[in-house]
Amino acid sequence: MSYEEKGLIDVKDKALVFVQKDAGNGFEVYQDGKKIEGIREININADIDLGYPTTHEIEYLTGHTKG
Repeated sequence: MSYEEKGLIDVKDKALVFVQKDAGNGFEVYQDGKKIEGIREININADIDLGYPTTHEIEYLTGHTKG
């Protein structure tokens, strides 16, 4: 059974995935299939109605990223 059939998302082939665990209780971000570490803040701008490309800004804590 595929991820979609199970109601899940396969992050491996997605450009950007934001996962909110609980309201105000942490999140995970995957970019190009890899989990990003050390994020302090993320802003995602997406406008479905006007068809503009989705943009995002990520703020990191210096020294807390993994590579």
